[in-house]
Amino acid sequence: MIDKAEGLVLRTVVYGESNKIVTLLTREFGKLAVMARGAKKPGSRFNAASQPFVRAVYIYPRSRGLGQLKSADVITSHAHIRQDVVLMAYAMYLLELADKALDERVPQPALYDLFVEGLEAMDDGLDPDVVSFIIELRLLRHLGIAPHLNGCTICGSAEAPFAFSLHHGGLLCRRHRHEDEHAVFMSEAVAKMLYVFSVYDFSRIGTVTVKPETKRLLRQIMDAYMERYSGLRLRSKRVLDQLIDFNND
Repeated sequence: MIDKAEGLVLRTVVYGESNKIVTLLTREFGKLAVMARGAKKPGSRFNAASQPFVRAVYIYPRSRGLGQLKSADVITSHAHIRQDVVLMAYAMYLLELADKALDERVPQPALYDLFVEGLEAMDDGLDPDVVSFIIELRLLRHLGIAPHLNGCTICGSAEAPFAFSLHHGGLLCRRHRHEDEHAVFMSEAVAKMLYVFSVYDFSRIGTVTVKPETKRLLRQIMDAYMERYSGLRLRSKRVLDQLIDFNND
């Protein structure tokens, strides 16, 4: 039986002299791998469709193991991202996040749309940090470990200001901030922004502008939370952090 799937290339591994094993995140079948024979050869019909963060329609025989790619029609290669080394680093981080967090052959159409729409938003100029925050928060919710951002984690109070507690896994109100001496204070606007990122789709975010100091605070919080609760250790994240530090020097 032949399968046809819309997919996003998460990663590739060279196999032999001219072949690639391509890991795809597909809408129809979840994460899977296919063999793209001859993809490394100059002029190969699979060369373009086997590049990271390319989205295409793939046709291959159904198999419990590696299906052999029969054809591929590229939908988008995200040309803007490819022209910017920093955007490429963000994109590679998001791809590795999907690859490490999602199980094989478990269809997750909503998560597929999340990553596709995130890359498209980044390619169209949306702040890559905002894209990353949204995807991280949605993925954490999928994994059942999202931070509590809709009021105080202890009493449920929605009265600002708040502090973010890594220990309690979310916001603490003024009355309960003393429950965690390491909680990070957040203005009402920043706490609301973090909540918005956790529930709004990319189409509702628009062209939001986030101040550099706010992004640094949110990145500090999200990095610490991801490290503590997700258990994911991503090489691409270390590369991205080094690149950002280098550009900020």
